[in-house]
Amino acid sequence: MIVDIHTHYLQYATDFKEPFFSDLKRCGILQQSWDYTERDYLLGTAEADRVIVFGLKGKKTGWEGNNSRVADFVNRHGKKYIFFTSIDPNEEDYMAQLERDYKELHCKGVKLGPIYQGIHPLDKKYYRIYEYCQQYGLPIITHMATTFSSGVPLEYARPLYMDKVACDFPKLKIVMAHMGHPWEAECIAAIRHQPNLYADISALYYRPWQFYNTMRLLEEYGAGNKVFFGSDFPATTTADSIKGLLGVNKIIEESNLPKVSDKLIQLILYSNPIKELEIE
Repeated sequence: MIVDIHTHYLQYATDFKEPFFSDLKRCGILQQSWDYTERDYLLGTAEADRVIVFGLKGKKTGWEGNNSRVADFVNRHGKKYIFFTSIDPNEEDYMAQLERDYKELHCKGVKLGPIYQGIHPLDKKYYRIYEYCQQYGLPIITHMATTFSSGVPLEYARPLYMDKVACDFPKLKIVMAHMGHPWEAECIAAIRHQPNLYADISALYYRPWQFYNTMRLLEEYGAGNKVFFGSDFPATTTADSIKGLLGVNKIIEESNLPKVSDKLIQLILYSNPIKELEIE
């Protein structure tokens, strides 16, 4: 079974505001990649057996995902899709939203993004979310990596901070998205260090040299069992992410550099975050 732990369901016409559009243009990212239909999403995640899906809320950087719409999508498409809500601590009623999305919309986890929301990951507002999620057994996927969105200190994306959160909330299961790039080594050290910390490899394969080195370091630390497969749709599809993972060694084909083992590749591709994170 292949589980895609990291996909976005957003509507281009309603879920984005400035500076999102300016940031896309400044970084040379095609706006069309974020302007997709429900059918596009279904096709883009077709290769996965199970899919975790969320929007993203971060008004400071122009992300205004609609949790109710994501929950409705999941309800209409059966067991394959798993709803995670996204909570922005900048919103006055953010804890009430979390309570509603858990008790009424039946979210199975929470998506956070300090570098989108402009709040330090050790801020007391996040600590209220961590406490609630630990109490009710809701895992967290948090964006701990760089991004094209501007206006928030890059420091807020450091994986090191989630190592501290893992100490303060030892029963809270936390997935750090995108392997913490460009702090992959920090992320790998943290997931090996803390039993309740994990990472995903979403949106990494299309930087092949960086991806290869990350996978080799992961292998050297022996922490592959703490890493999940993900695509980051619409940045890429499940199928292309599978192809990218299977082809991680292509960049070193004409060299004597050591290969990433097939054992590690298969371990990540067929990892089961649904079981490990106790989602169901």
